[in-house]
Amino acid sequence: MIELKEYVNEKESVCELIAGFWKEHNQIDMDQEVMLSEFDEWISKGKFYFIVFDGIKVGFVHLASRGNEIDWLEHIYVKSSYQKRGFGSEAIRLCEEIVKQYSDSLYIEAAAKNQQAIHLYQKLGYNCLNTITIRKDFHQESFETIGHEKICNTDFEVRKRKIN
Repeated sequence: MIELKEYVNEKESVCELIAGFWKEHNQIDMDQEVMLSEFDEWISKGKFYFIVFDGIKVGFVHLASRGNEIDWLEHIYVKSSYQKRGFGSEAIRLCEEIVKQYSDSLYIEAAAKNQQAIHLYQKLGYNCLNTITIRKDFHQESFETIGHEKICNTDFEVRKRKIN
């Protein structure tokens, strides 16, 4: 069974988890000072929880506010050694219980290239698309097309950065 444990001045644990998050999502190592600065910004805009399993911090969730209500699942991370065991799904369910106190909806954004996350969110009942983020890649040679999507009767390429 997992639980969400609200952050209370545990910078060392935070650094380890955020470093893993950045490494897995952005393929970069992040400087600890920059990491803590970014974390302080996260905390100022919402709530941060550790995902705890048998007393071990296996990931985190960051709930953020856009306006007056906490209603965004801004970040979720489960260490790779704990993935595919339902921890992410359970953490999201627990987030829903928290957010119900503040809002009528929980919002999640996902990069189009993160198709694994998108399928998980849809499986958990997230299906109302109300925003679309598009971008222009200035160095197209640095990206590879991994799929195509049709949204609002318009064709889009789904791209991710090439790993060198």
